[in-house]
Amino acid sequence: MAAIRKTNDHPETITLLDKGCEFQGKLSFEGVVRIDGVFQGEIFSHDHLIIGEGARVDATIQVGILEVGGDFKGKILARDQLVVHSTGKIHGEVQTKDLVVTSGALIDGQLDMSSLRDSSLEAPKTHIVNFTDDKAQLGKSS
Repeated sequence: MAAIRKTNDHPETITLLDKGCEFQGKLSFEGVVRIDGVFQGEIFSHDHLIIGEGARVDATIQVGILEVGGDFKGKILARDQLVVHSTGKIHGEVQTKDLVVTSGALIDGQLDMSSLRDSSLEAPKTHIVNFTDDKAQLGKSS
């Protein structure tokens, strides 16, 4: 793996690709991963991905939380939240439940927020009560 290091700005963050590094392929991870270099491929996680300022990512991404501060091209499925910082640029398809966009950010493409919100709504819980003859007799005295 190229240039893996821990950063001070996010104590639990692992930098997968530092500036100047390039990677092509599939990535799956747990925890928080930050990309500051060039990535092309597929990224899968239930956790947190950060595309840092200056990074270039051309990928299909499925993560829980995604922060974009660099250039992104492709498809995004951010199940919980997508944050686009002022330096972030997104070109492609975006699907998320919650979107935060800072002034100066760019999103060019399709945005779908309703399908994840609709699928996260739980069906109302129903209680079925069966009345038997014994219970129907409770109010009556013999």
